[in-house]
Amino acid sequence: MKHSLVVFGKPVAQPRHRASCRGGYAKMYLPGDHPVHDFKRRIMAVAASHPIRRIEGPVRLDLLFAFAQPKGRKRQFKISKPDLDNLEKAVMDALTDAGVWCDDAQVVEKHSTKVYAATDATSIFITPLEFGVDERTGTA
Repeated sequence: MKHSLVVFGKPVAQPRHRASCRGGYAKMYLPGDHPVHDFKRRIMAVAASHPIRRIEGPVRLDLLFAFAQPKGRKRQFKISKPDLDNLEKAVMDALTDAGVWCDDAQVVEKHSTKVYAATDATSIFITPLEFGVDERTGTA
């Protein structure tokens, strides 16, 4: 069964962790006020509001990151920052934390796009993969 989620608000990329050295050892962290935390909370809230049973097997993930169209901009695709792979990582981490799947390593197929649109939003399509089973009939 395919699951569709829409998260409104500007998509935020997963940043690099920062390092600090205290007490003779390094500690990796993300600042608590970074906007990625709010983005992940929004994803987890939307996922929690949908009846998704924890997925145990392989998953296909389709992502559409929409950014509000700046005035005078005529492009369809967003070719500037944030980087697509960092946007994907933020979404996959949030879905793992929300319990949609056991681990984001289960994502074996992925398609992502960054576009300009009327409003900021992230569309997430999650499809559990069952090889050898006809999705229409449920038989092999």
